[in-house]
Amino acid sequence: MPEIDLRPGFFMFAIVLAALDRSGSVLPILYAMGVHELAHVVMMLACGGRVLRLTLRFADLRIDAAGLGYRQELLAALAGPLVNLACGALFCMRSPAFAAYSLMLGIYNLLPVWPLDGGRAVRCALAQHLPLARAEAVSRRSSFAVCAALLLAGIILTFFRRAGLWPLGTAAYLTLRLLTLAKRTGE
Repeated sequence: MPEIDLRPGFFMFAIVLAALDRSGSVLPILYAMGVHELAHVVMMLACGGRVLRLTLRFADLRIDAAGLGYRQELLAALAGPLVNLACGALFCMRSPAFAAYSLMLGIYNLLPVWPLDGGRAVRCALAQHLPLARAEAVSRRSSFAVCAALLLAGIILTFFRRAGLWPLGTAAYLTLRLLTLAKRTGE
């Protein structure tokens, strides 16, 4: 049985969702997130890995696992977003809110930005063919390039196409998250 670590941010996330839930969207969001993370865990176990710890934070779950090679880690990273995309297609008529949140979560997590699942998949794919240090360096640079492109697209959509603040907000969040993780790991 894995260790479960509940951080204060997880409770803050639950409170924010509940406070903002005037349309009844909290449960579909939580279902989409739960299916996503369950797919990761199932694939890890199917690939022979072990789940050591689950850390729940603000809008995030970190899964610490052992016993996975790069190929198995790549499959586990892709399992969550691919299951979300499948749920988005399969449940579009029966549960449109769940389908919409699943699609958004799947697409968002497939962005090739570390630490998102797409970025993890890129790092694992590179590590199969390059030394790990080189694979991580290429992955890091490509993540920053994608964030820069997203920031530019966010600025254009927000200020010139009047799409609202969400494109710029999403790009800024991803970039700040990437910078925070890079600083934390000393890169």
